[in-house]
Amino acid sequence: MGEHMIKKIDFMNLAPYVRYIHEHIPENEPQSRLYRLPPRAIYDYEIIYVTKGGCLYNIQGVEYLLRPGDIHFMRPHVLHHCYDPDGNTFHYYAVHFDLAYMGEPFDFDPVVYTDVDYPNLDHVPVDEKLVDRPVFELAEIDFPYVIHSPEYHVYLPLFREMLNVFQTKPYGYHLIMRSLMLRILHQMVKDMSTDEGVKKSHPQGEKAIEAIHYMYKHLHEDININDIAQSLFLSPNYFRTLFKQATGKSPLEYLTMLRLEKAKTLMAEGKYTINEISSLVGYQDRHHFSKVFKKVEGLSPKNYLNSLPHLSEDE
Repeated sequence: MGEHMIKKIDFMNLAPYVRYIHEHIPENEPQSRLYRLPPRAIYDYEIIYVTKGGCLYNIQGVEYLLRPGDIHFMRPHVLHHCYDPDGNTFHYYAVHFDLAYMGEPFDFDPVVYTDVDYPNLDHVPVDEKLVDRPVFELAEIDFPYVIHSPEYHVYLPLFREMLNVFQTKPYGYHLIMRSLMLRILHQMVKDMSTDEGVKKSHPQGEKAIEAIHYMYKHLHEDININDIAQSLFLSPNYFRTLFKQATGKSPLEYLTMLRLEKAKTLMAEGKYTINEISSLVGYQDRHHFSKVFKKVEGLSPKNYLNSLPHLSEDE
């Protein structure tokens, strides 16, 4: 594979573009006919939701078994192949999408996937026009290849509706598919993370949650990250590493996010000055607060305050 330009995209800018969706239904033939996908790499993201049967995937030399209710998340440009160990029972929905629309120069026709004689190929040839296609990656979360969802039943109606919309193509269908794709991704995030944004699979996740609760409790104070580490009986360096692994953010980045969210909530109440808000969220220096706020939100606290609808009406 070639070198790929990678761009991080956060939840605020996530706007999935659904390229193609289909439902694979096993043919009414003896199960001895093996379902298989020869080695290949795709050029966008693919999510598979298994409804019946199963499939054994080999992804870069590691095997993953998919069973009903599982979600399979495949990244672009990753070599993989699979087969149905039960013969021909694999029943699933599959959707190909980008995390955001990249524009016409980087778009492509799904015939790249549909017009392929999979059963009779030893491997799927690489499309040279797409091999160096850019990749958007989520900044907040890193999905594994397989998610065993405790709420697997939530996915089925979403995939069914998306397939129907894709096939009928009513006016504005891209908007409908985007909204459904966002709901699917949100459910995947719920399956992976706690309400605080801590990975459920992280062995020290409880420590990260304790740290976040400490931040909430002391948000108005001058919080020292070393003090949080000490309260958890951890060394500062280990705490920073643990927290980053569990949340995808450094402790300071997470604390800043909490403070600015609280600041915006206080602004919406319309009861406080910017000086008061700055102090209430732990910034004793208003100028430092304004600098951080503008860097993250793209406008100053004053301009943000003036943009709020109820305040504009009062003026």
